[in-house]
Amino acid sequence: MALLSKSAASSVSTSTLFKYRDYQPRGAARDLFHCHDRQVLLGGPAGTGKSRACLEKLHLCALKYPGMRAMMVRKTRVALTQSAMVSFRQDVRYAIDDVTFRSGDQAYAYPNGSELLVMGCEDPERIKSFQVDMVYVQEATELTEEDWETLDTRMRNNVMPYQQLIADCNPGPPTHWLKGRCDAGKTLLLESRHEDN
Repeated sequence: MALLSKSAASSVSTSTLFKYRDYQPRGAARDLFHCHDRQVLLGGPAGTGKSRACLEKLHLCALKYPGMRAMMVRKTRVALTQSAMVSFRQDVRYAIDDVTFRSGDQAYAYPNGSELLVMGCEDPERIKSFQVDMVYVQEATELTEEDWETLDTRMRNNVMPYQQLIADCNPGPPTHWLKGRCDAGKTLLLESRHEDN
């Protein structure tokens, strides 16, 4: 298998990067990669590959669009350390990508100038100081709708050709505010199933 140089990674197509990464999304995960809606929720039972798909898209965009900024978020920073960051390190971030973690500012730094900030929503005022192109929220049902809307307002970096808030969640009650947003057409719901993983 041929490996991509750092400079080549930012200009290759999605399908070429997937071949290089040995990752082939299916079903709702595949739909996520082709979707440019501003808010997208990947919902479904545990074990359907939702988080992996969101992390792969986040990483792909950081490689593809030099200088883009993104956030990886969960309700608490501690929960993020034990979940999404482990998956990112073990399954998504390859050594060839030459991505490093800067503990001082809690960010993954890419050779092309892209940044992936990691944070919890414990302090909404801190989040308000950032401008990003993309936000990934793991287990979005933990957030309040106010948290969600605050994150949406941070997407104004405009390095990518579209700005996007992507999220995943396990099924919640039909009265949850996220379900209401999806029913109202404010957030696109992509339903993840076991057969897709």
